[in-house]
Amino acid sequence: MSVALNRVQPRRVNSTLRRPGMFYIYDDGDESDQSSNKTLTAECANQCTQTKGDIRQRLTIQKCLITPRRKLKRGKLKLMDWKKYHRLSVIYAFIDELERDYPAICTVSVIGKSVEGRDIKMLKISNSNADNSGVWLDACIHPREWISVAVITYIADMLVKNFHSLSSAITSKDWHIIPVLNPDGYEYTHTHERMWRKNRARYGGQCVGVDLNRNFSYGWGQINGEEGSSDEPSHIFYRGPAPFSEPETVAVRDTILGSITPFKVFISFHSYFELIIFPWGNRQDPCPDYLHLLEGGTVMARVTPRNT
Repeated sequence: MSVALNRVQPRRVNSTLRRPGMFYIYDDGDESDQSSNKTLTAECANQCTQTKGDIRQRLTIQKCLITPRRKLKRGKLKLMDWKKYHRLSVIYAFIDELERDYPAICTVSVIGKSVEGRDIKMLKISNSNADNSGVWLDACIHPREWISVAVITYIADMLVKNFHSLSSAITSKDWHIIPVLNPDGYEYTHTHERMWRKNRARYGGQCVGVDLNRNFSYGWGQINGEEGSSDEPSHIFYRGPAPFSEPETVAVRDTILGSITPFKVFISFHSYFELIIFPWGNRQDPCPDYLHLLEGGTVMARVTPRNT
């Protein structure tokens, strides 16, 4: 950025950071009488005195040379870390901050609304190469599984902040990350019932909630019981009145089907069994991609740290 200051050229310029968002510039490094400068405009001040034919210029430039992307002091803003579990507002502020700080590779969008009207936000990490394939990562479809949110936000943080040093196997992907797929349920676990599993839809009178993981269309309603789903609204595995009856699962479907990027990977994070599960879940015979999925799952298991 260039600034015109009445055509008076300083002899020498030193810059000193005084406070967030503001830099002061002096011609000879003399900072002792900084307070005597007067602000003549909203952005910059120019006070000149002339002694013995020598022009001494003091310049105070506010918010016009360099404005840091983030302030050093954030007041009461809660920062994201991985030492505790955070509320929805902190998680969303975290991905919004990644978009602000890394606009070349990060985009945040709202892919849908929950039953109670909360945003379902997605962070996309991409170098915008048209040949990229898509990777889908979501967490918290079951809201009581808080650690899934912590894991997926940690992955997002590592991807973004190390993106340009990572291998092409990673940077050649469009990463679609949904940190909280069930925002209503997630907030409910913080404010009312810690072990709540479903969303907050109301069916069957006083019964609340659909198990979103049972609300997708493939194999819907084929298996009942503890290993399948239930048609009873009071059941913890209630699958809903119809496939994609819930706005949260509709958001997933519409985002993937509406994408021009072909998806090659879909991973949903859960807790707490320390398992990597892949199709089929509704029958015993192997799926067509069984060997590839087994190989990928085995590699994931081997590189995942274990507490010993």
